[in-house]
Amino acid sequence: MTLSPPALAPDDWRRLRDALRYQGRDLHHRSYAVTSRRRELLWEEMDCCLALADRIEAHLEQLSACGIDLESERTGD
Repeated sequence: MTLSPPALAPDDWRRLRDALRYQGRDLHHRSYAVTSRRRELLWEEMDCCLALADRIEAHLEQLSACGIDLESERTGD
């Protein structure tokens, strides 16, 4: 089953994207102070955060290319 993305305003999508990128950078930074096994786990999580941020970026670009106004979809205008 495929779920459609939630109807969020473009600014909300950007906030999520930016938060995921920030989290990825933070995980990378913290990885230097832990054991090698823990570092692998942190890098795995970092990769997931960055990949999801990239997917959100692609989603925003696709919506922009289609001229879809997410704000009016969200509010029902």
